[in-house]
Amino acid sequence: MCCGAGSSNAMRILHVNDVAQVGAALVRASGGRDRLFQPTLRRDVGDGAFATVRLAVRRVQDVLHLRRAFRSEAFTHVHVHYATFAHLAELGGLSFSLHLHGGDLLGDMKGGAKAVLVRRALGRASRVLVSTPDLVARARTFRPDAEYIPNPVERATTSPRPAHDQPHVMMLSKMDYLKGWDRQVRIMAELRSVWPSMSFSFLSDGQLAPTEKRRLVDRLRALGGMPLPLLSRDAFLEHVAAADFAIGQMEVGALGMSEFEALARGVITVADASAYGNDHVVPPVVPPAEAARALAGLWTGGGAARAAWVARADEYLRTQHDPQGCLQLLEHVLEGHSA
Repeated sequence: MCCGAGSSNAMRILHVNDVAQVGAALVRASGGRDRLFQPTLRRDVGDGAFATVRLAVRRVQDVLHLRRAFRSEAFTHVHVHYATFAHLAELGGLSFSLHLHGGDLLGDMKGGAKAVLVRRALGRASRVLVSTPDLVARARTFRPDAEYIPNPVERATTSPRPAHDQPHVMMLSKMDYLKGWDRQVRIMAELRSVWPSMSFSFLSDGQLAPTEKRRLVDRLRALGGMPLPLLSRDAFLEHVAAADFAIGQMEVGALGMSEFEALARGVITVADASAYGNDHVVPPVVPPAEAARALAGLWTGGGAARAAWVARADEYLRTQHDPQGCLQLLEHVLEGHSA
């Protein structure tokens, strides 16, 4: 998957903002040459009447600290993850490349101040990259030169999965938009009819409106699901690693980091991978239309059948999403070449 050249020792990338550990994984792949600068997030300033004022003050500090970090540590590139943070580089007088991760291009562009920030970032960025193939066409309506590079996925060292008499299924999606929730619920109902005694868990936090979240929670509880609270990343990964199967997104056609992290832990995953088409290697996931039949066959087929599927996933991650290969692709693009 990589461009064929090794990492450029002369290039040092200052990544701005971490999204789903993508920035952090790229920094780790650099062996310490690159660095992550994490600006203030809204949750960092708390709630209350003066939260907006506190955030504005912290944003000014972010601009100053970012500029100082770039100039004092001899970085060659500023690479911003998520378009609404690009103004920090611009206000600091720094040129930047932009990495779109979905929420900014598909969500923030709906209107308001965030849409203005995203459009400005798209116009001012030296290069524009997208993190999943479903975003390419959309990004190219604003930046015809936008390119896709795979997200880095760090393959996990997995411990033996707990033995279950009946399957345990983990639903990976937060209760956010663009996850295909109605389809996910239908699949859970189909699996319940196949395995009346199965167990499954789901995440009950997210950006959906409270009434919609309550509706989904009620439907999934009625199917026997166990809601999970807001989890730290480590706690989320522990739940994933304990599952026999995982259910991922059913709408945009591309895998996010939750689906990749399930694959990295040897968990067979159901997800919509239709966006990969003929241009990219399709991830080894179970298509949603085949979910109940395929998972039932894998369960009754025993450990060997599941191990073969897991081996395919491991080979896919090794060849398509190796962090050092992804970093080399990023460097290749930032040097002015196509991915």
